[in-house]
Amino acid sequence: MLQENGITLLSPAEAARRLGVTSRRVYALVRDHRLRAQRLGGRLLVDRDDVEARVAGAPATGRPFSPRRSWALILLASGETPRGIDASTRSKLRRILDDRDLWAMRAKFVGRAERRRFRAHSSDIARVEREPGVVRTGPRVAAEAGFGLIAPDAPIELYVDGAMADALIERYRLVASSRPNVVLRVVPDEVRAWLGGTLAPRPAIALDLAEDLDSRAQDVAHEALSGR
Repeated sequence: MLQENGITLLSPAEAARRLGVTSRRVYALVRDHRLRAQRLGGRLLVDRDDVEARVAGAPATGRPFSPRRSWALILLASGETPRGIDASTRSKLRRILDDRDLWAMRAKFVGRAERRRFRAHSSDIARVEREPGVVRTGPRVAAEAGFGLIAPDAPIELYVDGAMADALIERYRLVASSRPNVVLRVVPDEVRAWLGGTLAPRPAIALDLAEDLDSRAQDVAHEALSGR
């Protein structure tokens, strides 16, 4: 990834990883004028904004998973068994995981949580992160979760249920913002009850990293979710 005249450019390989396609497919999209690109020093480079717009707008194959199914798959992929899922359903979900890796299916997990972005006073950040009942995720905790990424200045990202989200917003006077330092990922009560500890399961953190615009985070997510 590099910058040219204020535009962020990706190599075809980087664009392919972000889109979940082959490099050959990226070249075809450029040739068909569906992705903007330019040549620098003989190298073809792709406009990252076009890639991200395509990721955001690309429909998943079939309908997205519900929050309940998303988290059942995430927990099964992490070696856990979610409560309240019968044996027949677990068997079907395991077949899904056997057929395709999480990276290939990542667009289907878009409904796993409602992502809400806020700005908190800088003096409150550490306290928000230490609140009982929150489950941490995102680039900020990637190193702690065993991923090769250190991002201590990234926004805090927390999985919470609706009641906890409302409490945090009121307690810390969180203000909706396009430049967030707090991201609340709100999940249904049943899903929140499935999540133990203060750190999200590794597959969930990897899926969250896959949504980050930083190419390093995307590379880490691709490696973790593709089973390489």
